[in-house]
Amino acid sequence: MVGIPQRMKALNALLEEVICTKRKATIKSRIIMIMTVFALLIATLLSFFSYELISYFQKRTTIQATEFNLQLVSHIIEQDLLNLSVLAMTCSTNSSTNSMLKEYFKSRDRQPMEAINVFSSLQEEFRMNRSNGYVRRLIVTDNKDKFFQVDNSVSTSVPLSIHNINQLPGLSLDSREEWERVIKDPLSLTYTIPFIMPIYGDNANRIGTVYLLANTAVITDKLKGYGLPEDSKLLLTLGEHKYEIQGDKIVPISTPYKVTPYEQNITSGSVTSLSWLETEEGEKLISVAYPVRKGVTLSQTLSEKQFAPQFNIWLLLMLGVCVLVITSSGFITLYLTKTISLPVEKLKKRIDKIAQGNFLIDRNMEWNSELGDVGRGINRLSQDIVALMETRVADEKQRQELEYRMLQSQINPHFLYNTLNSIKWMATIQNATGIAEMTTSLSRLLRSIAKDMRRLVPLQEELSLLDDYFLIQKYRYGSNITMETLTYDEQLLTGLIPRFTLQPLLENAIFHGIEPKGRGHIVLSIQRSGLNDILITLEDNGVGISEEQIAGIFACQEPSSKGLLEGMGLRSVHERLRLAFGEQYGLSIDSKEGQYTKMFILLPYRKTESSSVL
Repeated sequence: MVGIPQRMKALNALLEEVICTKRKATIKSRIIMIMTVFALLIATLLSFFSYELISYFQKRTTIQATEFNLQLVSHIIEQDLLNLSVLAMTCSTNSSTNSMLKEYFKSRDRQPMEAINVFSSLQEEFRMNRSNGYVRRLIVTDNKDKFFQVDNSVSTSVPLSIHNINQLPGLSLDSREEWERVIKDPLSLTYTIPFIMPIYGDNANRIGTVYLLANTAVITDKLKGYGLPEDSKLLLTLGEHKYEIQGDKIVPISTPYKVTPYEQNITSGSVTSLSWLETEEGEKLISVAYPVRKGVTLSQTLSEKQFAPQFNIWLLLMLGVCVLVITSSGFITLYLTKTISLPVEKLKKRIDKIAQGNFLIDRNMEWNSELGDVGRGINRLSQDIVALMETRVADEKQRQELEYRMLQSQINPHFLYNTLNSIKWMATIQNATGIAEMTTSLSRLLRSIAKDMRRLVPLQEELSLLDDYFLIQKYRYGSNITMETLTYDEQLLTGLIPRFTLQPLLENAIFHGIEPKGRGHIVLSIQRSGLNDILITLEDNGVGISEEQIAGIFACQEPSSKGLLEGMGLRSVHERLRLAFGEQYGLSIDSKEGQYTKMFILLPYRKTESSSVL
């Protein structure tokens, strides 16, 4: 059975639990809110990072797919342009056709058969070329009055003559051009790309020009099946000229784009280049460019809007995850309400009944869970409170009986003080001053023991009680004992010391030091130790104490005191000092057998019990 104080503490704790129930009732809602916010935060972060990661890979995949498509188309276009370049260079470099052209251009006496042979050779080279279908016209001229032409669409063109040949753009004595622009054929409605090569004679002198106009279909035909997204554009760079490919047309770009480098290198090809193209309206496009050949580059733009639909999908997904988390939180709330909130509410009501005085046992609260353990603890607490109340009633009856018996045997302290006072005055009348002084000292000692309930007293009062005690012992031993008190700092007498600390030291010096020797002298000195401590030394010149006896005093082997205060020995003084002021304070003894014994008391200088060390 636990004691009354422990049961009262348990009852107080139970009442505090009842008071704090409303405040603690929000724990479940806080937990649910924290779980929900945490889950929403995690879902949002996962959705964000997933969106960023997949957007990156989607952009990378789109750019690499565009690069692959451009690379495939560019290789096909390059092959046709290469074939056409070879056709033009066949007429301008060492070949049978070139030799025949040189001879014809140098000949002054031109025979019709020579012209026919040259034209036939030129037509043969034309027919053998795999890309001849894209040649709008092939002209070989000496830039004077002689020329040959192979025309793929004679019926849709104005006949070429010495009078209109000068209308062809770029056809001059010093012209040279390789797929650098798109021009309109002045003799037809066809848009073409010129390829112009010089013809050199034996002395490296230019004697003529090969003028080839390739139909723009050489590029646009390859792009008819090209899968171009809605917001994308196909751009073509010919030399320094920029064009946009619109179906089967190549349209010049009137306002050039502002080109800036692309920050991320996510292409796989070494010749592919990425850049940002910014329009006048501020729209930024990603340009994926692949070189067809020197001076010819095909590129495709990609708009950031192409990736916006993916963001919408992830936004919907994130909203769906949030709805799922909130729904899950609702189910968790219902589960916690069933498994925690309702049992806690029952426990709260049970505690309220206990606070109102209903201590009946309720076995319905003893569930098979942790809350059931709490319910069993509340039932045990109810039983303990009932037992506590019964025990307190029995203790109260027993206390009343003891008080009645004590009243029967109690001696009134005033009667004892008055009696001692009467003895004092009788001794004074009879001129027995020793009896009067001894009676007065004894009266003061008894009054201090019976009425003074202070734990700590000023050192001055402790010295006064010590003087009363020594006076009684002086009359007992006569002039065989003497005592001297030395105070080096009067301010120290205001410091506090536990009651009856010095009396056991003086009693021990008289009974165990001086009495076995027959006579002796005691010196009590009070001085400052350090800045804030008091050192009290009581020295006698008695028989001394051995090291074993000193060790026994502090090892619970000290014999019980039989003096004024029974059981108040040196070890008790040491323990009371340590409890009052701390482990660093207390009693210490230094002695030499046959010569002296010194007892030292170290305590802090304090004026009030609650003050800190000064």
